[in-house]
Amino acid sequence: MNELIVTSFEISHIKDALDLLSEYYQNEKEKVSILPVFSDYEKLITTGLTALAFNGLGIAIHESGSLQGFMAGYLVEELFGKEKGVFVPAFGHAASYSKRSEIEQMLYTEAAKRWVSKEIFTHSIAIFAHDENLQNTLFHLGFGNRCVDAIRQIQPQTLDASSVTFEEITADNASIVVSLHEQHHQHYRNSPIFMPNQDEDALTDLLDWISIDENRMFCVKYNEVVAGYIRYQRVGESLFSIHSKMRNITGLYVKPEFRHLKLGQKLLQYIESLLEKDQFKWIGVDYESINLNAYYFWTKYFTPYTYSLVRRIDERIAKINLKLD
Repeated sequence: MNELIVTSFEISHIKDALDLLSEYYQNEKEKVSILPVFSDYEKLITTGLTALAFNGLGIAIHESGSLQGFMAGYLVEELFGKEKGVFVPAFGHAASYSKRSEIEQMLYTEAAKRWVSKEIFTHSIAIFAHDENLQNTLFHLGFGNRCVDAIRQIQPQTLDASSVTFEEITADNASIVVSLHEQHHQHYRNSPIFMPNQDEDALTDLLDWISIDENRMFCVKYNEVVAGYIRYQRVGESLFSIHSKMRNITGLYVKPEFRHLKLGQKLLQYIESLLEKDQFKWIGVDYESINLNAYYFWTKYFTPYTYSLVRRIDERIAKINLKLD
């Protein structure tokens, strides 16, 4: 290997970065064949990489004038806590595939040096879910899983709706799911999730969400009792959720006393039947891997394609006079 040169990630690197990223994506698509083709996302990725090239947090590595890898992320003022963080999306890093473990280690080492010098202590990197090599590399750098993006191909559904009815939630009837929405909100504060979400007015939150174009929400009633709800929207958390033929679930909750009735599955089947009629091809979901109820439910029906990994740096390092450059 010739001498490797480290520079900031710049707009001039985007074309070569797309080539590196395409190989990452194609290898994931070999494992998750239902993923859309990479070309569907190239324009979006180019826009995203352009933004990342301007923020000064990205690193590139070159060998003999050829881009060997890059890593760039978004600054987040409070990421999983009160400290500043950086989030590197799945399209925000890639390396020469056969040498990706070694190069990604170098990229993170150089990028982390820059981030910590700016007192950015929470580092999150999204990776393709079936890249065990890179997953192992980041595990040994102190990263653990936090969030999952998953996909499912929409299929015709035969819905067993005995004893249940479905009702779309609108501004006129949103009050019937307020209690459910409050319970769902509170659930995230429990062990082992421990998400300190803020108190909110459930009805106001629902009405604000429903008012957004293309957002849809449905409840399921068992013997006329509202027992659960599901909602979906056009865009999820991942760039790869943005597709004209995809819709993304952003909430599903069933009261504990009704879960033995498989109402979550029935809600999923119901909206899938609606989306299939409207000629959508895929449905996506994102969830916290630390939310065990969500993890066990969604992995039955969806295939993960990205994991968002997190490492927390001890902020006391900022008080120690280290040479970070």
